[in-house]
Amino acid sequence: MKKWISVLIVFVILIAAFLILKPRISENYYNKGQVYTDSLNYEIAITYYSKALKFDKKNTIAIQKRAEAYYQLGKEQEALSDFTELLSLNPGNYDGYFGRALLFIKMKDFVSAHEDLSKALEISKENPETYYFLGYAKINLKNYESALNDLNTAIKLDINYAEAYHQRGIVKANMGDLEGSVEDFNKSIELNKNNLDAYKRRVKYRIDKDDYKGAIADYNAIIEMDEGNQDAYYQRGYFKLRIGDFEGAIVDFNKSLEIKKDDIKSYKKRGNAKAALQKYNEALLDFGSALSLDKSDSESYFRKGLIYLNMSNSVKAINYFSAAIKYKSDYSEAYYMRGVTQAMQQFYLKSINDFSLAIKYNKDYSDAYLGRAVSLGVLKKHEEAIKDYNLYIDIVKDNGSAYLNRGISKIALNDYEGGCPDFYKALELEAPQAQEMINMYCTNNN
Repeated sequence: MKKWISVLIVFVILIAAFLILKPRISENYYNKGQVYTDSLNYEIAITYYSKALKFDKKNTIAIQKRAEAYYQLGKEQEALSDFTELLSLNPGNYDGYFGRALLFIKMKDFVSAHEDLSKALEISKENPETYYFLGYAKINLKNYESALNDLNTAIKLDINYAEAYHQRGIVKANMGDLEGSVEDFNKSIELNKNNLDAYKRRVKYRIDKDDYKGAIADYNAIIEMDEGNQDAYYQRGYFKLRIGDFEGAIVDFNKSLEIKKDDIKSYKKRGNAKAALQKYNEALLDFGSALSLDKSDSESYFRKGLIYLNMSNSVKAINYFSAAIKYKSDYSEAYYMRGVTQAMQQFYLKSINDFSLAIKYNKDYSDAYLGRAVSLGVLKKHEEAIKDYNLYIDIVKDNGSAYLNRGISKIALNDYEGGCPDFYKALELEAPQAQEMINMYCTNNN
């Protein structure tokens, strides 16, 4: 009997010792897990955190760290399960709410993220990241005014919080405050010169303000951070084209095509740059390359037409303008330029028809009214010409040649009272031929 009592006592002592050692064993496994977490080896870290939890199921710190490791590995459901378990054991755990909120954001469940971050703020209001991510969740829920307040608070708590300025810039842009938006993007870039998205967003503002040099500077920064960004080379080339840096534009379009050989936009814009430098044959090759990628690209036919017109090849110019119209029946610019080319060849009736078609598809096409008026005047259809000059001058009020030609048509109809004021207006607008008309027709009527 005494022997059994002794065995029982030893057994109880062993159990007690085991119960005493369990937390220590759990802590040891947890500490090993931390070592692997610190070295970013999350798979092995999870193994040790799991072992720690076998010895102490209520080891909340091990649960939290395992949840964070699952988060890093993209194992969302496992992470969610651990965060939820953590909060059931400790409903006042700030890190649990904050960590689960980040997980919800990653899962694009912004409503749940909003709820958890709000609970985290009830526990602690000192962390600027809580306000930042709450603001971020609200942005995605399109609750911009409330998001702005949260981001303001984040910046108040951390005046150098680059991402908070960035997100606030997005909020302000969505609220229509473009000036405030770009100020925040500027500040974000000042604090973090590698903020690629801030450059991309700021460049849109620069474009809206026609600040093409500023846009080029932003694309310089974007390319420095992302050398393989084909679109950035294309966009920078486009803005160089806009400011007349044709050689620089060609270099960028070359790089764009090096990265993406079938980028039709780069061929077309490079063609425009080469045409501006009067490298007409090279430009024709680029538009030919664009058409090999899309034979129905009306703009490339139109551009080839312009090049042949500059090369004084009217026949080919007309053929390409006609091809452009074939693939785009309402192409008012192609009708207009074909009309100009027809008029240059003295085919005035054909030119009048083309100008009329240009006007049909664009009733505010001032140059088409002027072109038709000139052709009508040459054909001595002065009443019709005057109507078109009137329409043109209603749109463009500072073209001395238009007043001069309208005056000539009026004089041809013996309307000296109407013609002479047009000549004086033409002279005022620096059309020197008007003086000769005044001397011939208006001296005695002045």
